[in-house]
Amino acid sequence: MLERRQNGRPVEFSIEYCKRSTGELVRYERAVLTSWHSRGSTLNVLPVGESAPRKIRRCLVTRVNGMKIYF
Repeated sequence: MLERRQNGRPVEFSIEYCKRSTGELVRYERAVLTSWHSRGSTLNVLPVGESAPRKIRRCLVTRVNGMKIYF
């Protein structure tokens, strides 16, 4: 899920993660990666249609583009 660009624009992807506070699964069908913290434990994802990115802990991501993530 490295940041990729197509014709100068970020590539959209889908992501699903588990909310730490409630255990609820949250899914964004269309989002773009705004930043990736290689030494930290988070990534920032901007859902299409929203103005502020969401900070997501990498260990809570369960699916990317429909593919299950295993740790």
